[in-house]
Amino acid sequence: MKIETSRFGTVDLRDARVIHIPSGLLGFPEDKRYVLLEHKKGSPFLWFQSVDNSGLAFVLIDPLLVKPDYEIEIGPEDMGELELRDAPADVQTLVLVTITSGEKVELTANLLGPIVINTKKRLGKQIILGEGKYSLRHPFPTSGLK
Repeated sequence: MKIETSRFGTVDLRDARVIHIPSGLLGFPEDKRYVLLEHKKGSPFLWFQSVDNSGLAFVLIDPLLVKPDYEIEIGPEDMGELELRDAPADVQTLVLVTITSGEKVELTANLLGPIVINTKKRLGKQIILGEGKYSLRHPFPTSGLK
């Protein structure tokens, strides 16, 4: 399948790489199909590119690179929607990165709304965690990241 993107031009990918997000992401309920694209070789950042909306893409990162003790509990309803069984070995958790530019570029990670992906079934969901333990804008240093 070929998709058009505003950032990467035409991207050729296998249908098997598409991740279905049945309820969409917060603020983007109509966009339900995404693909993960490398930012660049060796970079910890990924792009979550919408398959159906060429101008919609989000920067993601593994939350453990931002907060090494990051842990979430996936509730039974979310486990069901993600079609996960008991101990989910086929789970990938990523968080959205916000890039703010001013006098200097600042990066923050949304640890309250991780995107959880069943890598085997290519099914994902943004899970909204209770407030208190994590921040919507968790700052992290840019040194060493590409």
